Amino acid sequence: MADEKGNRPPGEKLELKTGKLRPTVIDRLDDRPAPSSAEGVRGPSESRHLVAPRAIGPTMVPGVERKRIPVDLGELKKLSPGATPGVIERALRLVETYVAEDATERTAVLWGQRSQEDYSDLVSENLSLSRAEPLARATGYLNRMMAILRSIDIEAVGTATRAGGAIADYLRGLNHRIDTLNELEAARVELDQMVKLMRAALGDLLDLKERFQRQSRRMDEIGDDMDAAALAAQFLSDYESKRSTEFSRRFFERSMSLTQSVAQIRGSTMVRATQIEQPLRLIDAIQNVALVTLPAWLGAIASLSVLQSERRLTPTETGELARQLRSIVEQMQT
Repeated sequence: MADEKGNRPPGEKLELKTGKLRPTVIDRLDDRPAPSSAEGVRGPSESRHLVAPRAIGPTMVPGVERKRIPVDLGELKKLSPGATPGVIERALRLVETYVAEDATERTAVLWGQRSQEDYSDLVSENLSLSRAEPLARATGYLNRMMAILRSIDIEAVGTATRAGGAIADYLRGLNHRIDTLNELEAARVELDQMVKLMRAALGDLLDLKERFQRQSRRMDEIGDDMDAAALAAQFLSDYESKRSTEFSRRFFERSMSLTQSVAQIRGSTMVRATQIEQPLRLIDAIQNVALVTLPAWLGAIASLSVLQSERRLTPTETGELARQLRSIVEQMQT
């Protein structure tokens, strides 16, 4: 047994206790760097992952300075005295974004072409709208209604009798006129059906009118864009003449081409106004005639069969119905 100082007497055997042995790792303290103050706060597990900061160099690559073209609104105004202030400001922005050192022949050749492509697409869309189904359908209703109303002979209906055989009915049918009560009643039924169909077509016509208006406004905007691009191209043509005659010629050609496109847009103002007016005329005819005047007249026609069973129409009655009919036809024609 060991004494108080841990010494064992000679000859005493040391008893070893079996168990799981664990290796002891001793770090070389002299090789480890002294911990920083931040490391002491984070702890050893976190400090092992710290990496020294990496120096970040400049991100700009030295090269040729990009010089902007000196230009003001007054210079552009002199080139195009009739241009609006908005067009001149757009042209100024285009010139300011042009960098001569970076420009290529492609830059000059394609100058303003996107606006011309948008204009071409818009023209195609307008042509499609002019042949839109709601417009054709409402026009067909009105044409059929006009054909029926023009063929009605109220004076002949007022003096006609219900008597007559098959031969008389056949002969009346050959004249393509509505001059009997039976024919007038059939025409009244068809006209009443058309009134209902035209009432349902009002919403589609209003949508079509609004689309025409949006297209017209968009075309004016494209015209201003092309006008500004043409003015900028004219300025750049003069500017590039000192450096490259080829660039100058390309910009001059683009200026002329864009100016022609602008003239086409400005010249289409009346055509676009007519396109907008077309659905408006149909809407006016439906609202003021088909939904107001015509139903009242059809109601008077419906009572003819009742009157004819009791007595003949007087000349005053037939004359008034004929006058109303002529007024309806005239309103639909305007």
